[in-house]
Amino acid sequence: MRLRTVIELAAALLLTFAALVAISQMARAGSLRIEGAYARATIGIAKTGAVYLSVVNDGSSPERLRGATTAVAEHAQLHLHAMKDDVMTMDHVKCLVIPAGGRITMAPGGLHIMLTGLASPLNQGQQFPLHLSFEPAGDTVIEVAVKGLAAGDASPPSDVELEFCD
Repeated sequence: MRLRTVIELAAALLLTFAALVAISQMARAGSLRIEGAYARATIGIAKTGAVYLSVVNDGSSPERLRGATTAVAEHAQLHLHAMKDDVMTMDHVKCLVIPAGGRITMAPGGLHIMLTGLASPLNQGQQFPLHLSFEPAGDTVIEVAVKGLAAGDASPPSDVELEFCD
């Protein structure tokens, strides 16, 4: 086999592997795409963590994120960091609207899924399943990649204003 053919074959395999990794980082629920789910590794005996991801609604009607669960923590709840009177607060969000054609981005310093009562530390390189409940799209399970302690950018904006529901 010629060297050029070997190099082309290696490049094709590398691109295929990269595409499979990208696909594994995305899940669907109805008209929704859930992309880039990750958590930061935790330190020592920390009992809390957070999941960050984006939800894109490719449909023509709004969807609602009603909740999350995972076996790695006792509780998984939607939370929002917000500045109120020069004090950073974190509030529980019961329900989040994903508007038709919109993208909601969860990132450090903003909207996130808070994990409390971790069964064990989240270690860089591991993955864990997270069950998300949407309405009307239904439920889906995504794989969350655990990245380093400093992973992610501080609160990139969603392309829509956040809307909450009961």
